[in-house]
Amino acid sequence: MTNPTLILAPGAWYPPTAFTPLIAKLPAYTCHPIAFPSIQQATTIHDLHPDITTICILVEQESNAGNDIVIISHSWSGLPVNSALTDLSKSARQKAGKQGGVVKLIFISAFIPDVGESLIGAFGGTPPEWYVRDESNGTVSASDPFGLFFHDVPDGKQWAETLRPHAWATKNSPATGAAYLEIPSVYLLCEEDHAIPLFVQELMVEKARAKGACIETERIKTAHSPWLVDPDQVADFVKRHARG
Repeated sequence: MTNPTLILAPGAWYPPTAFTPLIAKLPAYTCHPIAFPSIQQATTIHDLHPDITTICILVEQESNAGNDIVIISHSWSGLPVNSALTDLSKSARQKAGKQGGVVKLIFISAFIPDVGESLIGAFGGTPPEWYVRDESNGTVSASDPFGLFFHDVPDGKQWAETLRPHAWATKNSPATGAAYLEIPSVYLLCEEDHAIPLFVQELMVEKARAKGACIETERIKTAHSPWLVDPDQVADFVKRHARG
């Protein structure tokens, strides 16, 4: 059986190259890390639509080529990923007489939004205290990226330096879809996460399940970037869940 294509969606501030150590452990898979416009061209972005469109185009290209697709979504990217997949699941495409499509969602300490809910809305309307806004440029950064995202990563300080400002508008733009209600999912709970605490991750999963989502969970004893701490373990997790 042919392996599915993997589309890897990084969290806020992260470059697509953050996934390079994980992709190196997945040589049998075709992998496409996403370069989100709201990170790469942060000062020009005013809502989630450019990010959503970027995902849609890539998923449609791979689907039209007849490929099954698994999307790996980290952190903030749960917002655009869950918004982008209307009619792009494999089951929906089959009903429309089309080939390919998304067969699985893999969330890594990712946001699972309600339709109409923004990231700031998920925080009760108040941004986290560690957000640092640059209002003149319309961007936001993290006050302590090493402590929040990479404190347990062996070369964490170097990874922290790769982060870029993110478009502030994407934090307030509402999710327009809830793909997790239609596509089977698995969530990797990061037990030592300083950015999205474990109890918040668990609450999001339980909230989604209460709405009918089929979400499995596994745990890993790392902080926010587990594949940079133990790429072999995370690669094994991806391979197990990408198969079925």
